[in-house]
Amino acid sequence: MSEDNEAAKTSQSADKSQTGAGPEPITTSNEPATHFEMMIRAAQNDPALNGQVIGSLMNSEVYFLSREEVSGETTNAQPMLLQNAAGEPVIALFTHVARIPGAYIDVAPYGVQVLGGTVVRSLVDTGLVINPGHELCLEIDAAGVQRIRDEFNLDGSLKKPTE
Repeated sequence: MSEDNEAAKTSQSADKSQTGAGPEPITTSNEPATHFEMMIRAAQNDPALNGQVIGSLMNSEVYFLSREEVSGETTNAQPMLLQNAAGEPVIALFTHVARIPGAYIDVAPYGVQVLGGTVVRSLVDTGLVINPGHELCLEIDAAGVQRIRDEFNLDGSLKKPTE
């Protein structure tokens, strides 16, 4: 995934014990702690809200994990890839560093904060999974990511229908 200076906003160790710094901790409960998580929960209960969840994803800050530290000068970040149940590649995204399982931190210790829309625009033939293994999880396969890319402009607003 290609990252420019704006996209790679911050790079910090996802394991806060290594740096002693990072965002304020959130509860590790299954209760939504961010607006985006509230949208995921709402869509789990009402699939008619899926479009609003995608809009929220595009405008929410999320984290991906990297094996190497990513700085503002990094031009090509390599997020950690997972495989979904169908064996297809997906990038793991997290709504907050507290949602990242320790086993993932062992493999890729750096959390990179970026807008969800930046990730979606950067993916080709790859899906994404938000908060894998957590109750507030959302998976979008590669075809779904492509549909989102086709429907959104670079600024994240919906395209006007063609008449």
